[in-house]
Amino acid sequence: MTDPKNQTNTDTTAELPPVDDYASATEALREKLTDAQTPGYQAEFDPEEAERAGAFVEDALSEEDAADSNADLVDVLGEEQPGFLDDEGPSAEIPTFITRTNARERFGMEPGETVPEAIARHNAKEG
Repeated sequence: MTDPKNQTNTDTTAELPPVDDYASATEALREKLTDAQTPGYQAEFDPEEAERAGAFVEDALSEEDAADSNADLVDVLGEEQPGFLDDEGPSAEIPTFITRTNARERFGMEPGETVPEAIARHNAKEG
């Protein structure tokens, strides 16, 4: 529509370029992920954004894969496996009462000494 006095176009329905909702959402998600890496800042994600960011992707090991991964310890440690220390030394059995005592405290392990050496020395003193 034109104004008869000014002969100018007053039509306010000018055509805007189409909005790409997916691109806008992707950019907003990218900004939130960047903000989330700022220490102390808590970025909020709606469920759809969280899913797009991979928050609900199940990537845990299966029980079988977890059990198979224990074989790597044999390669690193040789025949020795992690265990609990009891009065006789390392044990594979889980004790009924677990403390945070380490070999240094329990057997007086000295620098450069292995746990079996410390146990043997401790038992020789006790025995």
